Parts: sequence; C-alpha cells; structure tokens
Amino acid sequence: MEETKKSGFSTAGLVLGIIGVCTSFIPIINNLSFVMGVLAVIFGIVALAKKAGKGKIVASIILGVLAIVITINSQKALSESLDTLSKDLDKMTGSSTEEILANDVEVTLGEFEVTKKEYSTDTKLVVTVKNKHSETKSFSIQVEAVDSQGVRITNDYVYANNLNAGQSQKFEIFNFVSSDKIEDLKNATFKIVEASMY
Repeated sequence: MEETKKSGFSTAGLVLGIIGVCTSFIPIINNLSFVMGVLAVIFGIVALAKKAGKGKIVASIILGVLAIVITINSQKALSESLDTLSKDLDKMTGSSTEEILANDVEVTLGEFEVTKKEYSTDTKLVVTVKNKHSETKSFSIQVEAVDSQGVRITNDYVYANNLNAGQSQKFEIFNFVSSDKIEDLKNATFKIVEASMY
C-alpha cells in the first residue's frame, strides 16, 4: 500500500508534466500548463523524498520544468508580438506622429504660393516627403494652416504611396482654396498635425 502511494506522486507528476508540455504552446490555456508544470515538479520532488521509482520521478521533474519554460517563452513571444502590432497600429492611425516624423519620414513644407491668372487664381504649397525608413512605406500627412492667434483656417492632406527606402517626392496641396481664405493663407503658419505610416 505504501509503495502505491509513493508511485502515485510520481505517476501524477508524470501525467501533469505530459499534459503541461502538450498544452504549453496554446495561448491562454498555457496559464494552466504553467500550474501543471509546477505541480509536476512538486510531485516529483515529493516522490523523490519518498524514494519511489526513479524513472517516473526524473521524467515528471523534467517534463514539469519543460512545461514551465515553454509556457514562459511562448507568453513572452505573444506579448512581444502584441506590442509590435500595437505600435504598428499606432503608426497607421496617427497616434505616433512625433515618432514617425523623428524616425521614419522627413517632411519639408515650402511657401504658400498664389498665382493670379486672367480668370482664376492658382494656389499651392509644395511639400517634400522623404522616406527615412529602410523599407518601402506609404505615408499620410495632415497639414494645417493657422492664423497668428493659432486659429485653424483650413487643412489639407498629403498621400505619399509606396515610397522606396530613401526616396523623396514633391506634392502640391492647398490647390483648391476658396477665394475668401486666400489672403488669410498668405499670412498663415503651416504645420504638420498628424502623420501616419503604413
């Protein structure tokens, strides 16, 4: 009877270790795998203290440690993947404008130009966009015109699609401005309010 109790701990540890290792790769479920791994090690140590069969004891301890290590590594890998995904989403939605302007794209705003023609007035602001990233990227940049009090007059967007690494391209914005805003835009300050990268 005593021998059965002794081998019961090593058998339970072995079973828990096997289940723990098999499920340690599955997200969320591997939280239980970690607990099973800890229990497998504990049962193996208890069985070792009671001097039960050594083969099962060693196997349960090894499998328990493996379940713990694999669970920790898979959760770390999942966490890093989610962090990367979150950063990429922030860059796509414009939440990381300062980081994008510092590391990924160089944006140069030219002067607002007004050209009067016989029947119309043409307006433009030349914006140069340079991809500082090491891969082909696309950028969306929102430029805002504000008056001397900081009140927004209007805004426009630059869409730079598929810029190769190190490539720069010029864009013209503020081409279609209502005639009542032209004088305000001549004295406006232009600034980048949002940049996104995808």
